[in-house]
Amino acid sequence: MFTAPDFGTTGKIIYAFLTYNLAVTVVYTAINLPFGSLAALMTKNQTERGYLNISKMVFAFGGGMVVNAATLPLVKYFGNDSSAWQKTFLIYGVVAIIFFLIVFFTTKEAVTEEAKKAGSEEKVNIPQALKSLIKNKYWMILLAIFFLNSVVNAFIGVNVYYAQYIMNDDSLVGNLSIFQNIASFAAFAICTGIIRKIGKQKIAISGVAISFIGYAMVLLNPTSYAVLYIAAIIKGVGNAALSGVMYGMLADTVEYNDWKSGIRAEGLVFSANSIGQKIGSGIGSAVLGWVLAAFGFVSSSAAQPASAISGIRVIFLYVPLVVFAIMFIILLFYKLDKEYGHIVEDLEKRAKRA
Repeated sequence: MFTAPDFGTTGKIIYAFLTYNLAVTVVYTAINLPFGSLAALMTKNQTERGYLNISKMVFAFGGGMVVNAATLPLVKYFGNDSSAWQKTFLIYGVVAIIFFLIVFFTTKEAVTEEAKKAGSEEKVNIPQALKSLIKNKYWMILLAIFFLNSVVNAFIGVNVYYAQYIMNDDSLVGNLSIFQNIASFAAFAICTGIIRKIGKQKIAISGVAISFIGYAMVLLNPTSYAVLYIAAIIKGVGNAALSGVMYGMLADTVEYNDWKSGIRAEGLVFSANSIGQKIGSGIGSAVLGWVLAAFGFVSSSAAQPASAISGIRVIFLYVPLVVFAIMFIILLFYKLDKEYGHIVEDLEKRAKRA
């Protein structure tokens, strides 16, 4: 992707489109889906799944922060030209391969082994498995949460315009992101300490509520740097609480699906949900562009009309509040934390009778 041949402007655009989608849509998805479903395959214990997924998010955030901080210095060190970008991402690629191999050789799919011993593992066709997922109310709830979370994340793209046209400070976006990411990183530790005590659903609801408060706080003074930075910290805590438990909650729906329909379908649970995320991101990005255009935003213009400024304010200040309010209501119907113990016991009894 960072080795662009001399194909001319149009050729380079096509090359960038193809290589980006190969790297992100195909390769990343092929790696991330089985990796994401590992928690459901390694243990049936709710708390352990929570710890596994929070650990994953901690390293994901930490890795992202390291890459963001190290990329430009590395590119500069290697000569600050096209080959420097190639060398930098070659290093990242080698490091990634090493960690993937560590995961491959050191993790064990204990749940799969249990299923084999019990003789309950069987091949299920995809239409049959999809039908079971549609009837899985908790998976549907999480599909909606992942979708809406992806939509609101896509709308974060308006932050650049808010900084540029409202605050007249292009550096603000990066600075707010640093504060938010540091807050998220610290909040993961808190989630680890309380997940056993209050459960994943309550943490998720708390995360949504905290995020709502963070966005609502900006309404107090939308152009105050102090308010924006404090709000960024609050948003970071809320984001950590929600993202830290979402995948653990998703893993628990595998057991519910097995109990309800006799179909585990770990891979499909995560892959179908990934599609929901991608659709949410796509719709969110598209709607963001449409709404801005409807308000008269002109991307090529150094100055924007008053209507466009109003549109930026509406998207930045109010749209996330609506989305998080909807997410809060949806999560109230997620009761699997309370039912999970009974479900696992019932599944174990079935396995013994089989």
